[in-house]
Amino acid sequence: MGGIKTVVWFRRDLRIEDNPALAAAARDGSVFPVYIWCPKGEGQFYPSRVSRWWLKQSLAHLERSLKSLGAELMLIRTDSTLASLFECIKAVGATKVVFNHLYGIFWFLSSKQLDSTDINFNRLNKFSEHINYDLIRC
Repeated sequence: MGGIKTVVWFRRDLRIEDNPALAAAARDGSVFPVYIWCPKGEGQFYPSRVSRWWLKQSLAHLERSLKSLGAELMLIRTDSTLASLFECIKAVGATKVVFNHLYGIFWFLSSKQLDSTDINFNRLNKFSEHINYDLIRC
């Protein structure tokens, strides 16, 4: 149990309450929360100034909330979300990655990218409120 190192990949679910991915990671061992922002990946959906203000405030609140639980949020700005996620996994020696399901075009694009990648860590878990997927890649 204590030997499992889990990266919790925050995307649009910037909260600690009612967060199935975070709860699962906390039960399993060490938690390494990360938020990756890739403006290039937003494409035509690049957020407005007001949306970016909301994001900044939400990330600041999430960071304080995680600190109160003893976890440090890693904020990454990048040109490649998946490359940065894999760098994080290697840097912390994670054996597991968890994240909450996204609906709509963002999830579809992320899912396609993950499916086409050779993931060389043990476990990748995707959570929603009612569904628990356990995808194992070798």
